[in-house]
Amino acid sequence: MVDSEVLEIYKGVSNRIIELVDGNQDASLPSCPSWSALDLLRHVTAVCQDWVEHRLDGYGTDRWTQEGIERLASLNFDELSLAWQTAIDQMPALNEEPGMGDPVRYAFGDAAAHEADLRAILAPGTTLPKEALTLATKSSFVVWRQHLDTCGSSPLSIELNQGPTLTVGNNPEISLHISEHELFRMLNGRRSISQIEAYDWSASPGSFIDIGLGGPVTGGRKGRATWASEPLIEPAISQAGP
Repeated sequence: MVDSEVLEIYKGVSNRIIELVDGNQDASLPSCPSWSALDLLRHVTAVCQDWVEHRLDGYGTDRWTQEGIERLASLNFDELSLAWQTAIDQMPALNEEPGMGDPVRYAFGDAAAHEADLRAILAPGTTLPKEALTLATKSSFVVWRQHLDTCGSSPLSIELNQGPTLTVGNNPEISLHISEHELFRMLNGRRSISQIEAYDWSASPGSFIDIGLGGPVTGGRKGRATWASEPLIEPAISQAGP
């Protein structure tokens, strides 16, 4: 069965995305330059449907993502909103997917990243509510830590501003001081190499940049190609979302 607490937080993300998109369905998104806000809604709806219907071949790749958007291309805003809610209502009956895990955690992680994409344009200066941001950041970090461990990374300490310290490996000698929001955006491929290098590192982050990200967020890319190709400049965060 899926995690009921994560499911409730996911429902909150869904409600906020629908509200944001309703405000400007045609908005352009620098973080997803080929999409409008309505296309983003198509994507997150398709992701949820694909988990419910076990349509996971090529999960996270550009092809799989585009197929989902095209499948829902004829639906308008109200129809998409209903389709997403209908799919979410079916998620409690799902079991963990072999080789992947809890479907709602995957759907939540993707939707949370896209809520932040929307907020950067439609609610500038805000980020996800604390509960959702912390869950999304920790989930993204777990994936990255596993990837770094698999690749034989040097130990690393990540000291969150006004938050806990996250660690990779034992006895780390390299540290990164960063906000939870920035770490969340970085771990979801929304920051370029130059932006990552400009963070508050105690030593060169070159080895971590070379290893890159892991998991579905990469879309099949590897190493340095997993980071954003160009700097994504977003408004400074002044408050959490409602």
